[in-house]
Amino acid sequence: MTKIPPEEAINFRYDVQSMIKNPELKREDKNRIRDHIEKECIGDCLLVIGMPGMIKVHFHTDEPEKLKDVLKLYGEIEDFDIEDMKEQFEAFKEKQQQKE
Repeated sequence: MTKIPPEEAINFRYDVQSMIKNPELKREDKNRIRDHIEKECIGDCLLVIGMPGMIKVHFHTDEPEKLKDVLKLYGEIEDFDIEDMKEQFEAFKEKQQQKE
């Protein structure tokens, strides 16, 4: 098994998933929000899904609070879940080493 250094396996530390609620949001607003995130935030794996009144965002970044600041401009943040992918990767790596 090839071992991958953590700095090569993870481009950005945090996996952020959030839900924005605003009765005035339309499905088409997802494109405007996506563009705003791409302009203001650094990261990858951006996914923006829209439906009337609600937008769901998934993003990998080192600066989750910056993303939160952008999202607040569009409505109430219902959920803002942050997972530390470096910690997850380290735990995975440790389990793999225990199996060997």
